[in-house]
Amino acid sequence: MIAQALFTPAQQKLLGLLFIRTTDGYHLNEIMRLTGLGSASAQRELKRLHEAGVIVSERIGNVRRFKPNRDCMVYEELTSVVKKTFGLVSVLNSALAPLQHVLNVAFVYGATAKEHEGMNTPVELLLIGENTSYGELLSRLPVAERLLRRKINPNLYTLPDFKRRLREQQGFILQVLREQKIYVLGDETDLEKIVSEQSAAAE
Repeated sequence: MIAQALFTPAQQKLLGLLFIRTTDGYHLNEIMRLTGLGSASAQRELKRLHEAGVIVSERIGNVRRFKPNRDCMVYEELTSVVKKTFGLVSVLNSALAPLQHVLNVAFVYGATAKEHEGMNTPVELLLIGENTSYGELLSRLPVAERLLRRKINPNLYTLPDFKRRLREQQGFILQVLREQKIYVLGDETDLEKIVSEQSAAAE
């Protein structure tokens, strides 16, 4: 809702692409392919952002590449807004939305959640749900990987399997629970419910 109130759909797609990987540059054909925007719409939004000083461009060979302007007075604020509204979380949420009826919770953990990731660090994604498979999940991630230009490493657990690993105090699961998280589907309450259910069953 915040993204829709602040930006048009075209602006969301364009800013989401440019500000996900802020050091990368994209030429017009890449922008159109990755966002689905038409030529006129993409060029109109690029011109508007360029004239406002939000993005910069440089010509490399026969093409002009666009990227965020780090000297823009609102660069840090805009980067934060994009990340929180229609950046990483939005891309992943869109990819997983068709599975939300069988997923209890999904979140990003590790370096990405801490915002210490390197440019090519994979996105570590943990999902807990029922009646879904890796095949179904993996079929929905390639589009997100293309938009993010990063590999996504999913860890999918059924609810009983996740609770079993909790009961067995498996190191990886305990570590992930302690770490910072960025929720894609569900929230902290949903995860705490799963943990508390297992704790109650173990008593």
